[in-house]
Amino acid sequence: MSIFRFGVLSTGATSSPGGWTTLARRVEDAGFSVLQVPQHFSVPSVPPLPSLAMAAAATTHLTVGTLVLDNETGHPAVVARDAAWLAAETGGRFELGIGAGWMAADHTMLGHPFREPAARVDRLGEALELIRGCWAGRTSFAGTHYSLDAMPEGCATAHPPALLVGGGGRRVLDLAARHADIVGIAPDMRSGRIGRAAARTTGRGPVAAKAARIREAAARRGATVELHMSITAVVDRADTARIDKLADTFDVPPAEVPRLPGVLVGDTAAICDELRRRRAETGVGYLTVNEVLLDRMAPVVAELTGT
Repeated sequence: MSIFRFGVLSTGATSSPGGWTTLARRVEDAGFSVLQVPQHFSVPSVPPLPSLAMAAAATTHLTVGTLVLDNETGHPAVVARDAAWLAAETGGRFELGIGAGWMAADHTMLGHPFREPAARVDRLGEALELIRGCWAGRTSFAGTHYSLDAMPEGCATAHPPALLVGGGGRRVLDLAARHADIVGIAPDMRSGRIGRAAARTTGRGPVAAKAARIREAAARRGATVELHMSITAVVDRADTARIDKLADTFDVPPAEVPRLPGVLVGDTAAICDELRRRRAETGVGYLTVNEVLLDRMAPVVAELTGT
């Protein structure tokens, strides 16, 4: 059974000038294991790799990571090179998270095509092959979607960063199981937005089924993967108005809200018990919360981290 560890996801949009490193130290002091940033262009967000390098430099043991880079916005060999360098310079405190790219606006605002889901997943699969190849010393590559010609010295490393691949659809999760060290189970967002139908694809039953499939696929390559999910809401049991609003958002009865994988309901003791139950059922022990939930989740982190 995987041990619990917790991350904080921040866009940095609420940080005042000079406040980013203060946030990193706050995350570390609160007992969280990881500070993560997304990659978006259509909403305010810090640049992922520079901000994470600063956060690592300002802390002593905090891991930093991307959740996640959009594969459609960069060449995988460049991603592999930059990730290998950052992992080496932080003493192994960097996780590379990457996905197929789900937010349509991130693509269209840059003048890039928002490809069909199957094409994005195909490109991600080839990118993962190339990233792993670069870390193994490969300097040239000729694929369907990407090519590389005599990259100087490649970016070979004996200690590559942990690779997190996130997604919700079957094909992308199969890719993750074949290539990743950490698999992030997310809603199915092939349409380019998070809607009710997408959110409901991460019900407790579907998560357990996805987790079992991921573990089986990873075992075929002789690997054991860590399973990750994000928590998007933490609610007091007495806050019926908020529970009703979440029920409407996810199109479920209010009584089902506490069972939604992205939602936690109750006080610290109840949340700890619920997370233990979920881990026993799904195997998910790596959880990320938004920055706004940092203080609320700190007691839970103190209770469960490393257990």
